[in-house]
Amino acid sequence: MRIVSMVPSATEILRALGLAQDIVGISHDCDYPAEILNRPRLTGTTLGSDLSSYEIDQKVRASAASGHSLYVIRTELFESLHPDLVITQQQCSVCAVDRDRTLCALESMKLDTKWLSLAATGFSGFYKDVLDVGFATDHQLQAEKLVVELAARLECVKERTASERRPRVFCLSWFDPLMSAGKWISQMVELAGGDARLGSPADASSHIAVDRLQEEAPEVIFIMPCSFSQSRTAREWASMRDLSPWKDFPAVREGRVFALESSLFHRPGPRLVDGVELMAALIHPNRCSFGELDLWRKVA
Repeated sequence: MRIVSMVPSATEILRALGLAQDIVGISHDCDYPAEILNRPRLTGTTLGSDLSSYEIDQKVRASAASGHSLYVIRTELFESLHPDLVITQQQCSVCAVDRDRTLCALESMKLDTKWLSLAATGFSGFYKDVLDVGFATDHQLQAEKLVVELAARLECVKERTASERRPRVFCLSWFDPLMSAGKWISQMVELAGGDARLGSPADASSHIAVDRLQEEAPEVIFIMPCSFSQSRTAREWASMRDLSPWKDFPAVREGRVFALESSLFHRPGPRLVDGVELMAALIHPNRCSFGELDLWRKVA
């Protein structure tokens, strides 16, 4: 089968189902696993790599107001690949090419191909996405097995942390303006044994006032701005760490602030479970462990 993945989460689901060799085209953001990095990249972004957090936010707002996408699709290259299946997404028009733009491109190219759109906003939806990809690729048994394995790993984390006190956790998803991560990331915090009251279950990211953080006094802070490298995350955090009120938060005083690999959290794919296991190891180090040290760093 010749498969085009328009979003990193789809690429990672395909890889987990043993279909990496069938991927003939990927998005500009697809960076995992290493074996797919040589595939043609069919999308690009108008966002510059040197923009500040504030400038990126302003561009996103202007794009939403104008109706113009932040992304481009390389239709000529796309068409030359003759895909049998195209996988896109409908979770967010900010983070990647979305379903509507993908379907418009397919129509303009007059490609007679199957398509599938990922729609998960939580773990139950993610499991459905995996099963849908399995059905579309005739890998139903592999998909069912994968869902069972991932659910079992989450259950293991829940059992390990069930008797532990739940510290207040703040997941920073953007620096300027300040935003708190929500939706499935809040669910990840709860699964990992934390109190996710500072995240919104309704929105992927939502603005949050520093006054609210002062009221809640987070005991653990996870910093995971979407698409930022750990080094950039650490630099931006360093510029505010010693300022009020940040320096007075329990998480900062007690050295429980961590810059995390954002791809484990912002992509609703199989590595979300890795993200839960990492959170659990940092929230409850006496109960859980996580081996891959390059996916996080302590920044306070």
